[in-house]
Amino acid sequence: MSENPDYSDEVQDGASPPLPAELDSGGKGLREQENALSLLNTIEESVSGKPIKWTDPNHNLVTSALPLLIAITITLISTSEKYNYAIYSVSINEIAYLAIFGITTFILWWVPLLTVFKGSIVKSFGTALLGIIAAVSIYSVFNWIFHFLLIEADWGIVLAGRVQLFAGHDMNYMMSVEGQTSQTWRLWIILGIATTLISAAYGTSEIPSKTFFGYAVFITMVIISFTWYPENRNYDADAPISKFAMLALLGTGVFSSSRIYCNKSEEFQINKLRTYISVSAVIAFFVSIYVMDPPDFIVERGFAESGVEPMMWGGLFVNLILATAGGVMGLGIGAVLAFGRQSEIPIFKWPSVALIEIVRAGPMIAWLYFAKYLLGGVMEPFSSADVIMRTLLMFSFFGGVYTAEILRGGMQSVRTGQLEAATALGLSPFQIKLTVILPNSVRTTLPSLVSLLIGLWKDTTLIFIIGVFDFYKVAADLPTSDLEFALNILEPLYLAGFVFWIIAYYLSRLSLGIEKKLGLGNTTGGEIT
Repeated sequence: MSENPDYSDEVQDGASPPLPAELDSGGKGLREQENALSLLNTIEESVSGKPIKWTDPNHNLVTSALPLLIAITITLISTSEKYNYAIYSVSINEIAYLAIFGITTFILWWVPLLTVFKGSIVKSFGTALLGIIAAVSIYSVFNWIFHFLLIEADWGIVLAGRVQLFAGHDMNYMMSVEGQTSQTWRLWIILGIATTLISAAYGTSEIPSKTFFGYAVFITMVIISFTWYPENRNYDADAPISKFAMLALLGTGVFSSSRIYCNKSEEFQINKLRTYISVSAVIAFFVSIYVMDPPDFIVERGFAESGVEPMMWGGLFVNLILATAGGVMGLGIGAVLAFGRQSEIPIFKWPSVALIEIVRAGPMIAWLYFAKYLLGGVMEPFSSADVIMRTLLMFSFFGGVYTAEILRGGMQSVRTGQLEAATALGLSPFQIKLTVILPNSVRTTLPSLVSLLIGLWKDTTLIFIIGVFDFYKVAADLPTSDLEFALNILEPLYLAGFVFWIIAYYLSRLSLGIEKKLGLGNTTGGEIT
């Protein structure tokens, strides 16, 4: 046999000879096929459980393909029976529902067939049974929800009352009726302040691309909500759309500036920027109330025009104001009460204990009636306030007492070594509370604080009992405002439920992101807090 000098040069000591290109590509294709089969088996086992022994790897393709083909066949037959006409002749909503029906029908048949063909109903009965129950639940729930959303529901009532749902009846009247001085500029100022602060805060985040995508989706949905169904619109959409476009540009500019600054700055500088944003957010809350309704003594001296009285507030706007009051003012009140309860000074300790125990012992609805009928008499010697402002104060105190107990639990977890180190550095007791105890307490109790905020957000729906037309009350009464939609009772209520859920879900996801940044679960993170 003749020697091949090229081959001998490539094969060195202990080295394997190189494979020809066609063999190497064939091996790569085989590995990709094996990886695909492994992924398929993993997916199937996750929904149907472990297969029985006789379904060895040589038969996996058959036992996987047969359930798949049968499920697809049944799905096509079911969809054709449900819609006994061509797909192109139905509306967009029906096409969307047809797609959802097909997907859920496929899952309904594929999972049980998989458990039979794979034998997992025998091998792992519990997992297989759970998979079947999940498939049936997905089919039932998704078809019921989307059949109502896309086929049965008439969302014209929501689109016709979109302004009332946000601002309420009285506030909408103040802003839109001819002959009245338009007060919409007050809302746009508040939205501008909120957009600036939220965009700056998100600019300090570590996932700007994902944040920017969500921001773009939100702005698009808002603009679409203003333009859909012009026949059900009682306002000119050009002005709000142009203003929302300006807000979108403002938010984009602030977000980009904050992101550029964070990319060029050290960690302590970024933390300082977050501190400034947090303090500005607290100030912005009080500024927003001032913008909506300047105090009487300022109006009487000619420094500002008379605004929209709180009693005129309504819709989603008043729910957001009350929930923000419970979170912002409640955190301040809670911090004071928490330190007061742990204080050794009786004149500070016992009033704090009494306020916590008394307010916490009563239900929210009882304190709302107290705010409406009794709190005015208590405040009268010092100040006058209508029912909305009294309710706002009651939400603040109610949230504050629960915040106090949550923070008190966090304060007890602060290590004595940190307090001793702060004392050794010469910090005063007030500085220790403000820079050591409170930040560490907030950091460790953040999940509980966010849960409390979500609870306060949901409790804002109770104010309709004392005659305030909040978002839920306006949604419930919306069918009575137009005889055309007198029978559409469920649509506004489902929308209200969805809005409350989506904001609560957003708060929970925001909490998870902040917890990750604060290093919860680690021994560090106090400086970031």
